[in-house]
Amino acid sequence: MSKKLFLFFLACAAFTSCIQEEPLNSECDIEACRVVLDDPMAVFYAEADAECSVISVDTMITFYTRDVKRELLKSVAVQLQLTEGATVSPENGSVQDFSGEGVRYTVTSQDGQWKRRYLVRFLPKESLNPKFDFESVELEPTKQKYFQWFAFDNSGARQDLWATGNSGFALSRSSAKPMEYPTVPWDDVVGEAQGVSGSTKAVKLETCNTGSFGAMVNMRLAAGNLFLGTFDTENALKDAMAATRFGVPVNRFPVRFRGYYKFKPGEKFQDRQGKAVEGKVDAPDAYAVLYRNTDKNGNRITLQGDDVLTHANIVAMARVENFLHTGVEQGDPWKYFDLKLEYKEEKDYELLYNYGYNLTVVFSSSVKGAEFEGAIGSVLLVDEAEIVFE
Repeated sequence: MSKKLFLFFLACAAFTSCIQEEPLNSECDIEACRVVLDDPMAVFYAEADAECSVISVDTMITFYTRDVKRELLKSVAVQLQLTEGATVSPENGSVQDFSGEGVRYTVTSQDGQWKRRYLVRFLPKESLNPKFDFESVELEPTKQKYFQWFAFDNSGARQDLWATGNSGFALSRSSAKPMEYPTVPWDDVVGEAQGVSGSTKAVKLETCNTGSFGAMVNMRLAAGNLFLGTFDTENALKDAMAATRFGVPVNRFPVRFRGYYKFKPGEKFQDRQGKAVEGKVDAPDAYAVLYRNTDKNGNRITLQGDDVLTHANIVAMARVENFLHTGVEQGDPWKYFDLKLEYKEEKDYELLYNYGYNLTVVFSSSVKGAEFEGAIGSVLLVDEAEIVFE
């Protein structure tokens, strides 16, 4: 055998060895779901409602339906898109009974070392609970490192509609304790003096330093935020604007945006490179945006960090201007805001009936936090907010 041929076979053997030694995938996620129905419109308001992508932090997957008889959900197949090599039980695409609380799926990673459990459920689509008292809060159940907020609709069903960037902060400051995150519950509440009873919690949003890792990826601060929508943690580092996905479907037209706040700016405003901007004082942000959630071809649209205030599908908006510096200590005054949503096009009630509009409400401790500019230490407290519908 010639020397060249021997080296060729040796290289092939080495290459084959490398392939064989490649570790098996340890991920065990559901990435997307599709409901298999002959007539999706018999169950859903739009065909697009029969499909959904699943962000990495979600373990409850909810399909919102028309108010249909539960018998229609006794024999339904759901096709799951899994991470590479993962398996699932019950069998992927098998017919299951979703007429009760839902079906629990267990996903096992390709290497067999990891499992993740999901609940897939079908609920009649209820309009957003308009009262944002921020009383319902819990530690994220998987690792219990940070807080997340939820609410309940008129039927008592849980609505997981609020999101924060806390899971993104966990990537840069993994050693942080839950109360050291940018968005946390707070005990300084509006209280009886402002005519609000039963309030025990507010939300504290603080612009925080993301540490050495944040500096390395040129994301030196994280503004505290809370918004109606979802946050895609896996996308947070490569495309922070796309990671924030704003809005939830509504079937009533919002007319006013109200709430209470306290605010104190941090001492030094800095640009994305971490350089101080002399004379500039940080400000928070709070707004409500209503937009059409499909394009002219019927494809779903979700506004993101770079277009939530500018997209052509925006129908109405209300935004708090000229925040006062109240201080954020016990005894400092709460300020009340009450704004009208300004509509820039005619209301389409047929589109509204079919949940063709999304509404988002956004709070942030730094108005330019999405661009990683602001003042570390800026604090915005929010309590007893609400949307008034027609």
